[in-house]
Amino acid sequence: MSSITTIAFDFGGVLVQRISDEFICHMAYAAGTDPKRFVPAFWQFRNDYDSGALDARTYWRTVMSEAGSDSSGLTGTHEETVDLLMHLDALGWASIHPGMLRWISALRHAGYRRMIISNMAAETYDLLIRNSALLHYFERVVLSGWIGINKPDRRIFEAAAAEMEVEPEEMLFIDDLPHNVDGARAAGLHAVQFNDPESFAEELQARYPEIPGTGLFCSGPAIMQGSAPWQKIE
Repeated sequence: MSSITTIAFDFGGVLVQRISDEFICHMAYAAGTDPKRFVPAFWQFRNDYDSGALDARTYWRTVMSEAGSDSSGLTGTHEETVDLLMHLDALGWASIHPGMLRWISALRHAGYRRMIISNMAAETYDLLIRNSALLHYFERVVLSGWIGINKPDRRIFEAAAAEMEVEPEEMLFIDDLPHNVDGARAAGLHAVQFNDPESFAEELQARYPEIPGTGLFCSGPAIMQGSAPWQKIE
């Protein structure tokens, strides 16, 4: 049996679904450019944004410039467009995995400590998480944008263990990207890659049977088509 006391979660791709192509497409057109040019620019400078090397406005101006933004295609001023991109980006990461939230609640009930370790800009946190109900389920948050270190650098995991005042081997980290899983293991943490709730639940049970998997996925019957919850069922 492992000595795990703390479960640490990545944010995008684990707690919430990754931003969709549709969101990024709308962001490209809001920026007055073609999605084929916007997408590479969006990701090219993301590590610098998430680590705090670029502030939000510098990041979005850089992305727009690199993507060949045409001011004639904007629906507002340049600064209004930057605000819109910031909000679209934050909302693009807001689709939570309901099973993960149910599981986190079960973990809390079972006595496990919980935290978030995320590559995320401080500005994104302020827009998306700071005043959200999600924080109710976690004791601590460690962000790359606060400490200037991105995953998979082992130092962010060491900082997380220090924040929780536990040894690295007491932590289980969950991330959807294999290089971040490898980084956590290099820092001495247990780590599991998250692909989908069902396969994750199977791996969790196989490797850490003492950790409850309650709530990870819904296996009940589908909701009746054409029936809304406020409709009377005879």
